[in-house]
Amino acid sequence: MHISVFMGPMAYSPEQDRPLIDLCVEQSIRCADQGFAMVTFGEQHFNGYEPYSNPLLMAARLAPHLGETYFGTTIVPLVLHHPLRLAEDSNLVDLLLRGRFLLGMSAGRVGFSPDFENFGLDPRRRDEIFASKLDLLRRAQRQSAGRPPIVMDTDWDRGSLTGRIMPVSYRRDGAQLAIGTNTPAKVLDAARRGFPVFLGPCPPSEAAELLARHRAELESSGHDATVIDDVTRKSLVTRHIFVGSSEDEAWDMAEAMAGRVPMLDRKADPRPLRELASVPPEAWERDPFPAHARWVASWILAGTPEQVTDRIRAYDRLGVRHLNVRFLVGPYQPELANRSFDLFAKHVLPDIDNELFPPLRPAQIAAEHQPADTAL
Repeated sequence: MHISVFMGPMAYSPEQDRPLIDLCVEQSIRCADQGFAMVTFGEQHFNGYEPYSNPLLMAARLAPHLGETYFGTTIVPLVLHHPLRLAEDSNLVDLLLRGRFLLGMSAGRVGFSPDFENFGLDPRRRDEIFASKLDLLRRAQRQSAGRPPIVMDTDWDRGSLTGRIMPVSYRRDGAQLAIGTNTPAKVLDAARRGFPVFLGPCPPSEAAELLARHRAELESSGHDATVIDDVTRKSLVTRHIFVGSSEDEAWDMAEAMAGRVPMLDRKADPRPLRELASVPPEAWERDPFPAHARWVASWILAGTPEQVTDRIRAYDRLGVRHLNVRFLVGPYQPELANRSFDLFAKHVLPDIDNELFPPLRPAQIAAEHQPADTAL
């Protein structure tokens, strides 16, 4: 099984930006030292969430320190980016990380912050914008000198790419792409393209079902066994993790760090997170606040090291090969975040057969970066 770590804190004031960014850097380096499969960073704007804002800059900052640990983005809203600039930036990150990079992308989130308004885009057309930019990005990743120009003439992107893209990525044909979605049709589309899928929060049974459908579509689309193995290893679902020396301590940590999220109306529903977690799925629709119980079941995994280990093994039994766990939740509380991380790294990680991703095969590496006698 593969365990990655998502750096997703919330700055409740501008004064928290710098210490939270520093904490993300420190914890990422510790992840590499402990042998986690990947660290992941998101992209947010104008709302205090993920105050580093640009995950690709964080990738460049961390590249010298990650060793065999991958860097992933969960998630870049592709609709906000110029495809040529993103092709250049992702190729550079892929080169710095020697191919240990996953560019997870989505069509963006509507309503959480004024991204579409501030960037001058119509949120009603976000799927159309995403499809257009994804096509241009993929073509730009592979563009070399001497090929016909890539002409852009859409409502969002105009111009052309004449000449080669630079730098040349470490991976053949550009950085590896992944799609962030929980929508079944988009999960299947990612599989047909041969892309990993990054699931947002959902209960374990739903994650297992979506990933099983993703794998089945990979197989029916004719991808070879090597591609299927690589893509299913890297497909993931994310969970908040709170590890305490006792179950009480773990849930106290969860309340302190995740109890203020905007997804829960705690004034109307003052029940503790632990109580919400005890609502069985079959009772969600009858609950006065069904979205609250579902949110906790989708996001929160709290307990002693032994309890957390058992819950993660249950994912493995369901066929989920990759969890993206999150210790940095909520405002700047480094003591709690580091406490949970330390207990997980010491007592959970060794017991769940965590693996790094396999090294790149020579055929996956661009000819420009191969030794002269082995260039393909």
